[in-house]
Amino acid sequence: MGIIKTVLPPFFAITLAVSSAATQAVPRTDTPRAGTLRVSFEPVITAWEREFTTTGEQRIGASLPTTVLVRKEQRITPLGLDFGITNRISIGARVSAVRQFTRESYPFDSTGSVPADTAGKRQLDSLLADPAYAFAPIQSTPRNLHFFPGDFELEAKYRMLESHNFAVSGAVVVRLPTGHQDSPNYLFDISTGDHQTDIELRVAEELTLFNRVWLNGAVRLGRQRPGERERRIGPHDSLLIPVAALARLNWDPGDYAAFDAAPMYRFTRNFAVGFTLGYYTQQRDRYTFRSAQDSIDVATNMGAPRSASMLDAGTAFRWTRIGAALTYATADVEGSLSFEQTVTGAGGLVPVASVFRIVMRTSRWPF
Repeated sequence: MGIIKTVLPPFFAITLAVSSAATQAVPRTDTPRAGTLRVSFEPVITAWEREFTTTGEQRIGASLPTTVLVRKEQRITPLGLDFGITNRISIGARVSAVRQFTRESYPFDSTGSVPADTAGKRQLDSLLADPAYAFAPIQSTPRNLHFFPGDFELEAKYRMLESHNFAVSGAVVVRLPTGHQDSPNYLFDISTGDHQTDIELRVAEELTLFNRVWLNGAVRLGRQRPGERERRIGPHDSLLIPVAALARLNWDPGDYAAFDAAPMYRFTRNFAVGFTLGYYTQQRDRYTFRSAQDSIDVATNMGAPRSASMLDAGTAFRWTRIGAALTYATADVEGSLSFEQTVTGAGGLVPVASVFRIVMRTSRWPF
């Protein structure tokens, strides 16, 4: 089962444990009370300038013939609604608007007016404009390409176990193909979703110790359904792939698994501080041609056969994140802040990402 693509799950709030405690960066175990509507606003900002590789960290675009300064940023602003069917069963939906922005530029000399590597800049600009490659030029994301919808989610949740200091919940999440895939014609484009259907199982637990310490954890298993994707067929670690290798392909994304933990200490009845730990792993994607004619077209355009399975390499990956969080929670209002940093990554080009989250929730009787 494969990793969630969005940088962490959409439920990053503190869980009210059996008394009035909370947890961070783990799917909640509690559900809205029967007949109650819970409204959640959970913006997440993820940014990175470097990537993990098999030989260590490197800047984005390191394989290009000259230095390009690249900073990627994605801001997800999900709005969630959860309704309590009973005190232990709820249904919910989440819709997201995603702002994607990539800052791209060449390094300049000490005067700030002349590119430090003028010859390299001209060479790369010439390659990108060459009809054989046909890439967009080096420039920051145009304003009209900043905002796209994210993946729409539906959830059914059941709080299975509950005692004075322990609780367990299970949930089924269906992620619909409403997100925007990245373009193969922009070197550093960012997707807002995979535009294919995911089915995810979530199990979360909360254990309260000494009325002060909450040990919270969650496991997420995701099954990603096959879809289609437009890609330039070539080595996964190469950015400059000819446009003749472009094809729409059958795409079977790898299933994923993730574990999150968020131990917290409550200083007062409503305020807690703790740290977070997240681990994510995803199996390899599988690419195939949609038809024999598509394979023939690419071979004709390239002058030699090219297997779609070339794209499979580097798609199995894993990463680990650590961070800190603080939260304030009452019976009907919750708020939290957290910051996490990706500290390890392997398998492919894994972003060395920093993640900042804000969570705001309130529960109301709608009728």
